[in-house]
Amino acid sequence: MPTSAATDPATLLSFAGDGWLLVEGSGGVSARGRQDEVIEPPAGTRKALAVPGAEVALHWLELAGGLTLAQAAAAARLMLADASAEGLADMHVAVGAPENGLTPIALAPNASMALWTADDPDLIVPVPLLILPPAGGLVRRDAGSVPDYRGLAAAFSVEPEIAELLIGETPVRPLDEAEFEAGLAAALAMPAINLRQGAWARRRQWKVDAGAARRVGWLVLALAVLSLVVLLVQTMRYSSAANAVEEEAARIGARAPAGDNRPGFTPVASVLFGAIQAVPNVELGRLEYRADGTLVALVTGDTPATLQALRRQIETGGLQVQEGSAQPMGPRPSAELLLRPS
Repeated sequence: MPTSAATDPATLLSFAGDGWLLVEGSGGVSARGRQDEVIEPPAGTRKALAVPGAEVALHWLELAGGLTLAQAAAAARLMLADASAEGLADMHVAVGAPENGLTPIALAPNASMALWTADDPDLIVPVPLLILPPAGGLVRRDAGSVPDYRGLAAAFSVEPEIAELLIGETPVRPLDEAEFEAGLAAALAMPAINLRQGAWARRRQWKVDAGAARRVGWLVLALAVLSLVVLLVQTMRYSSAANAVEEEAARIGARAPAGDNRPGFTPVASVLFGAIQAVPNVELGRLEYRADGTLVALVTGDTPATLQALRRQIETGGLQVQEGSAQPMGPRPSAELLLRPS
């Protein structure tokens, strides 16, 4: 929703090489100064640069409705391909807000845009478009080196001799500076055109709140510590399970008669642990070493395909893999694997 002049922020309006005005949102000029005079504007004040109309070619075109800014600029380039003596490859094309069925198009040399954006203003507006359009005819402002003219869907800066050829019988009313300044707040609230678009659009400046940065830092640290704790707990659980199975295997081996050729726990378990390390997203839930030399492992994965990849990895290590008892359905698929040497 458009804002009104009463709610818009103040604007520090600089005229290229010709001083500045501080325009309050309420509509009045509250301060003025020369180009070399420094001012500390109120917080939230926008910066605007008024550039001479003689340095910007303004055209009013009938463009199709519903176009994005980029599409409208591309269409204007095609329509104005023969209108610029310098060639559009070296020109910046800016699109404004439609007025009386026509859309203002500004052509400005890229070299000029580089100079005008050096101080990073929020707005760059040709001076003729800072004049509010009259209800009829034209108004003329004579403050600059070249008079500025403004009408409904018309704006240009030309010498009086050329203006006579353009104006014809159209009535022209002189505009004094008090009337010009009185309309600045409205003209800046919704500028007819802002040259800061496309390749010359103002980049958004991101400000990092120190408090928020500290909170994010503590959160990252907490997540890192939590991840380390989870890893340590998982490692301790695996180690404890392995130790328990080793002890069980030792007890079974102590009871086994001489010459028993059952496979030992360590070779089988090493293949299992190596496979778990090789296949991501696999967790070991339980280990059991049976009296017949079978190693029973309860494993959990993120998908059935992960568990299948684990089986293939174990078989590649030289073990036979058989399915154990069916496991209840849960949020993550699990399987009981019976492992023996091939």
